[in-house]
Amino acid sequence: MVGKMIALDWRAMKVYQIRGLLLPVFAFLFGLFSPLLVIPMTVYMYLSYSINPFAVEEKGELNNLYLTLPVSRKEIVTGRYLLSFLMMLVSMAIGALVMPVANQFSVSKWCIGLEGYIAVIALSYLLYAILNLFMFPILFRLGYQKGKFWGFYLPVFLFAFLFSAYISFTTITEYKTLSLDLIRFASENLLVVSGSMAVLATLILALSYLLSLKLYSKRDF
Repeated sequence: MVGKMIALDWRAMKVYQIRGLLLPVFAFLFGLFSPLLVIPMTVYMYLSYSINPFAVEEKGELNNLYLTLPVSRKEIVTGRYLLSFLMMLVSMAIGALVMPVANQFSVSKWCIGLEGYIAVIALSYLLYAILNLFMFPILFRLGYQKGKFWGFYLPVFLFAFLFSAYISFTTITEYKTLSLDLIRFASENLLVVSGSMAVLATLILALSYLLSLKLYSKRDF
């Protein structure tokens, strides 16, 4: 039944699917500034894209429909998390393909190797898990209209602020290679650094899932 919930959510957001096709283009444009940002930005954009079922279900009152089906609230939450997780995997694959292309046209040229890619992917996974923790539980508890500020706009604003601050910081001459230095360090300590980020991200994602289950079970429709 979880598979059917994933399919229902995917079909419900078909009105937004054309936007999903444009996300690699935006990722490429970000890559013109720095190719190292392609995978994190692609993961971030697809996470934001994966919350569209919340908007669709509220507009069409699909929660009432879902709950008339032989499906539990746990299966609804699980299906939505799995759909989001699958989209994250797709975004990583797309980002890994777009990154070397953007690198050919970018002002800055980077060569990070396979270990560097693994480090960037691990960091992107951690970013996904942290933002998911801020977004999904609130949206499951309050719905899209009531929760979109705290569960979507605020995390987006904070991410944009921190992202801009980091970009500004790395424009300072002595810190221009900071991103590459961090990736090189993670590459040289791949198991400890990237492994730790992946484990931490998994724990955060599990916490987000359990919290969403608890909050959604208490929600009245």
